[in-house]
Amino acid sequence: MIKSLNLKIIRNKVYRLNPSEIFILSFFICLFFYIFEWLLGIDRFYHPDSSHYLKSNEFNLNILVANPFSIVNRGYYAITNLLFNNYYLLILLNFILYSLTNILIFQKIYKKYFNELNNTKLFFLFYLLFLDPYRLHLASHVLKETIIIFIIICIILINSKIIKIFSIFLLVVFRKNSWIYLLIFLTFNRVFIVLKNKIFYIFITLFLIIFISFIILNQNSLDFLQNTTESIIKRIKLYDAQQMPMRFYDHVPQFKDYGFPLGFILKNITWPIMLISGFFIFFVSSLLFKLLAVIVLVNNLLVFIITKKTFISLGLLLILAMISIYTSSYTSMFRYSYIALYTSTVYFFYNFNIKKN
Repeated sequence: MIKSLNLKIIRNKVYRLNPSEIFILSFFICLFFYIFEWLLGIDRFYHPDSSHYLKSNEFNLNILVANPFSIVNRGYYAITNLLFNNYYLLILLNFILYSLTNILIFQKIYKKYFNELNNTKLFFLFYLLFLDPYRLHLASHVLKETIIIFIIICIILINSKIIKIFSIFLLVVFRKNSWIYLLIFLTFNRVFIVLKNKIFYIFITLFLIIFISFIILNQNSLDFLQNTTESIIKRIKLYDAQQMPMRFYDHVPQFKDYGFPLGFILKNITWPIMLISGFFIFFVSSLLFKLLAVIVLVNNLLVFIITKKTFISLGLLLILAMISIYTSSYTSMFRYSYIALYTSTVYFFYNFNIKKN
């Protein structure tokens, strides 16, 4: 009886947390995790990008003034320049953005589940949204992922169209290919709705008629199609042949021995499946990276326990496949994919109707 009463008191106190309290709590969680990693002996420059960002001179204000479009993919260099390439100021920025992100998620998502979930499920949801170890790890290093997560959460949770459009622009500023993360909005339900719409089939029919007419009436159309196809294949081969720095514990098969295109196809089918299932645990020798596989598996299980559904969407699968094509090391694949995993989870809980289900 006393235990139940104590849990009810804690639950009510959590529900009444205001934005300032959420910010402070989140900030101290980041600080605790930062110290925890230090105690574990994890190098502050474990990610080579961290050192690169602090030493890089890629941002030049004069060039930006002359060509504003040069800011694309250089947003983080501008931030590091603005903060004097100071390691601690950049970590502080991560902690602040992590905390602001949590305020948005708490207010827009977590609070709506208070009257619908029991204490255990509420705790599971709290962990998924606020305590994911890899999200805390990213916030503890000089990396742009925390900023990108904050931007995507703004797109998901803030209703203002102006802010959404500006946030999409910021995505490209901080990582030119980060537009692919917007595919998290592509769910199976939305695809089914489109497929049931007659207008969709009319549009497809008109497109095919125009396309076939273009080929028949234009004498150079076949050459154009051939050149376009060859250009696409050439680009795919470049992605397939590129080499990224690999960790010594990364033994995930790349299927290079199978040649192109079979090896390329096998890699980009198996890598997303292994990531979303945690199956890559059998192909890495690092204990910490094995732990990430366990975390992925546990997160999937917790989402199912809370909702009896999965957060895995068509858009998420497409994002993972595209990242797999772009990357050639599994550590890079995981880091880039984590943004999609986390924001897909947030988007899922934002749209999930707990009362209806």
